[in-house]
Formats: sequence, structure tokens, C-alpha cells
Amino acid sequence: MHLLKIFLVLLLILSSMSCATVSHQQQLNYKGNKAYLSGRYQEALQSYEKTLRAANKNRDQQYIAIAMYGLGRTNIKLCRLDEAEKWLKQSIIVREKVADNDEAKITQNISELARLYSAQQRYLEANVLFERSLPLLYQMKADHSDPIELANHLDEYEKSLRQTGRLSEADVIAKKSKELRQNNPGKTALFRPDPIPQSCFSSIDQ
Repeated sequence: MHLLKIFLVLLLILSSMSCATVSHQQQLNYKGNKAYLSGRYQEALQSYEKTLRAANKNRDQQYIAIAMYGLGRTNIKLCRLDEAEKWLKQSIIVREKVADNDEAKITQNISELARLYSAQQRYLEANVLFERSLPLLYQMKADHSDPIELANHLDEYEKSLRQTGRLSEADVIAKKSKELRQNNPGKTALFRPDPIPQSCFSSIDQ
């Protein structure tokens, strides 16, 4: 009985430590999100870096992926596109190993990188990612939960297909997007991806 009590006490301590760790990482990530949404990108970057360090220390794969995604998005806002690409790629690799939850889904990571490639006119690479994300979005029933955002996503894929000469496939995708909008009159997108600053691509436009 004495040994059982000791075991239960140790289990309670370990559980409390685990909860505290997760809470700390959530708090750091929350600070990063708050700074990001307020346009304080350097501050957001620092918070996501702290989140990543804490998550790595505690081997929390969920928050490693979340922090990497935050670092990718924030580096886009700072026009550090190589860094953004690196973090988004790594976030996808980590997220593949953990289950999606209400807070984070792999489609977010894949779609963010696809949009970055499309904005950089790297359409062949973007197509690969769109082709990966769209089946997942349909599996998640995005055509029912957020049909207009799915239509917007299809529009992005259609544009990328046309840029690579895949015109007949682009026509099929355009038809799907049109049907989603026709079947959901008056609806707006629940999720709106954050735009990539056009100033990041001034060298491309020149």
C-alpha cells in the first residue's frame, strides 16, 4: 500500500509537470499569435522561437509543428522568403508525424507553402502542393464547412495550372469553383489566408 501511494504521488507530479509544460508552450504561442495579428512581426518571431525551444526541450511534436508554422508565416511578413520556405517545409515534415487537432491541421501548412510558391511564380512546385492539399480538404468536408474558402483555394490552383500550360485541367477546376459558389449563394469564406506583402516581390516584377 505504501509503494502504491508513492507511485500515485509520482504519477500526479509527472502529470502536473506535463500540464505545466503544455500550458507554457500554449502561452508562448498565444503571445506569438497576438503579436502577429497586431502586426508586431519581430515580437511574434521571438515568441515563436521561444515556443519552438520549449517544445523541442519537452519533445512536444504538436507544438514543434505549430511553432515552425508560425515562424514560416512571420518570416513571410518580414519578406524573409527563404527562411519562410525552410520553416514551412519543416513544419510539414513534423506535422505528418502527429495527428491534426482543432488548433492545427496539415492542410494549413501545405496551403501556406503552395501560396508562397505561387506568389514567387514557382508554379510547378505550387501545383504539387495544391494537388496534395485539395484531397485532404475534401476529406475534411471543407465543401460543406467552408465552401467559399475551398472555392478560393481552387481558384489559386486554377491560376497555377494555367501558368504551367495545363489548360484543360484548369477548366475542370474552374468549373468546380463555380459550382461551389453557385451552390452557396450569399456565403463568405470563414477562413481567409493572410496576404503575402507585394513588396517582397518587387525584384520579380522589375
